[in-house]
Amino acid sequence: MLRRRPYAFRARPDGSVEIRLGDDERELMLDLAGQFRSLLAADSRDDPDLRRLYPAAYPDDAERDADYAGLVHDDLLRGRLEAVDVVEATIGETHIDGKQLANWMTVVNGLRLVLGTRLDISEEDRFDPDADDAALRSLLGWLGLLLDEAVTAAEPTLLGDR
Repeated sequence: MLRRRPYAFRARPDGSVEIRLGDDERELMLDLAGQFRSLLAADSRDDPDLRRLYPAAYPDDAERDADYAGLVHDDLLRGRLEAVDVVEATIGETHIDGKQLANWMTVVNGLRLVLGTRLDISEEDRFDPDADDAALRSLLGWLGLLLDEAVTAAEPTLLGDR
């Protein structure tokens, strides 16, 4: 019989969110957050791995798109770097607040976007455990699971009292 692992994030009645990652998962997240910071800090707008982080707002108008990117790029970059700071600062915590959870979601989603771009993932792709990139695809799946569980844990805060 398969046993489901405990959720990585669980909403608590006091409004906080419990982080239920094991030590190995926390170590992995800390390493991934550091790698994400390095990638962001290089701030290479021409890096193809970042195209899903900074998608074109006006794909058919290069001038308008460049103007838009000039307006939002630095704020997006700063927000993502601040989110990495929060993940690194709270990686050992057992409980975080909603704002900290939002930062975790920013980092996890950013990692998913970059990894998905590197793997050239599409909706038609199927997992092949014998493929050379199976480990990276498994990591992508784990990040997707974390994001899903974080969103579920955030729902009480997002929905408010109904």
